[in-house]
Amino acid sequence: MRSTSIIIILLLFISCGKETAKQKVIPQETNSVPPYDTIAIDSFSQGATSVDIARKIKISSLKYQDSLKQIKMKNEEEQLLKTAKEEKLNAEKKVAEAIKKTDLGKSKEKPQVTQETVNP
Repeated sequence: MRSTSIIIILLLFISCGKETAKQKVIPQETNSVPPYDTIAIDSFSQGATSVDIARKIKISSLKYQDSLKQIKMKNEEEQLLKTAKEEKLNAEKKVAEAIKKTDLGKSKEKPQVTQETVNP
């Protein structure tokens, strides 16, 4: 029994006495600024958006809708100007045609008189 206990004790000394190779741990450089946003926002509660952000959203939507109204009004004005211009051109053409018809009617009724000059 004594020999077995001596063997066990020797084995324990041998196994515990080994020096393990110390591994050098190289500390990794850590960034002081994380690559993501760390601000805590409770997005599930009522009123999660701040008052300023909600106001900006409302203002921007009103501006957007006002700009759409302005564009619509501008298009309508352009259409009105375009139709007025076309009507004016058509009226001028009708007047010009009427003048041509009256001139043609007069020229057919009166013969054209030409003066001939005689050299003395």
